[in-house]
Amino acid sequence: QAFHPAWAPGRTETAVRVAYVRIDTDAGIVGVAGHEFYGAEEQCVERVASYLVGEDPLQIEKHAGTLRYLWPYFGTAVWFVEIALWDVLGKAAGLPLYKLLGNVREAVPAYASTGQNRTPGQRADDARRLRDEGFRAIKLRIHNDALADDLAQVAAVRAAVGDTMAIMVDANQADMHEAPFPGPHWSYHRAVRTADALADYAVEWLEEPLPRHDYAGLRRLRERSPIPISGGEVNQGFVEWQRLLQDGCYDILQPDVTLCEGFLRTRALAAAAHASAIQVVPHTWGDPLGMVANLHLAASIPNTSYFEFPHDPPAFPANVYQHTLKQPLKVDDGMIQVPQEPGLGVDLQDWVFG
Repeated sequence: QAFHPAWAPGRTETAVRVAYVRIDTDAGIVGVAGHEFYGAEEQCVERVASYLVGEDPLQIEKHAGTLRYLWPYFGTAVWFVEIALWDVLGKAAGLPLYKLLGNVREAVPAYASTGQNRTPGQRADDARRLRDEGFRAIKLRIHNDALADDLAQVAAVRAAVGDTMAIMVDANQADMHEAPFPGPHWSYHRAVRTADALADYAVEWLEEPLPRHDYAGLRRLRERSPIPISGGEVNQGFVEWQRLLQDGCYDILQPDVTLCEGFLRTRALAAAAHASAIQVVPHTWGDPLGMVANLHLAASIPNTSYFEFPHDPPAFPANVYQHTLKQPLKVDDGMIQVPQEPGLGVDLQDWVFG
């Protein structure tokens, strides 16, 4: 069924486009990782291979430096190479990655992350079905021109599920001002009015309410808002993340190890955030193997509260999203279990590299 992403008004998607990388070692260990396909992945891997072939795959700090060197030329495509190296390390150690990274928990509370902007009645029905499936939290997309229409969706869901589900709200405004889409394009005042109104519905957080580099606006909003402000998935590189943290832009940081930085520095960011009493709730969407990687991050840190689980049936059901995995992740009574096999802990279908 056609999927109409709220963050790209007017666009219709009928397929999930992903890219996978495989690292073979002379010890017979194979590392894999995934990335949403943007077009630069193949060229990126070819260039990275010219530096990594013949090297020790366990020297991840060294290789991460190479990836940062290449990042200006290939963008986010570099980071799935680092994830594949971590998959090799975990398999060599005989441990799942979250145990190497911190080993805080074996399961994380999950929220059903919807992706479309639907009518209040539709979303109320969706929320009831998701609750019956075992979810205890849902994220809504609010992308209407009028604030009243956004609030109607939230109000309908809250009325439908009462206090049996947590509700998160995503405005997807971080890069909307520069995107070739019609909008809406929020101002600071729209963000303030929305945050004030959402407090009446006990919303867990308001996500990406302003452009990603509007550090001053984000800080003002966070200081003014009655509910937590979250974001950061489209901020690139550790320097930007440092500024988001140091400037006090968000109550909740939402990095993605396939988009922002790899495991090494994202784990370091989480430690710095923890020292400042800031939560880290990883973003995930584009690729199911990337989702697994972000789950390992979430399970390795003490300062997380939920995990994003893309699931918006009938147009974007989790079983279709995860069709490349032999062992798809599942949510049971609001919790998602972390894979316990070494490395990322899941296998790709044989036809992926076949």
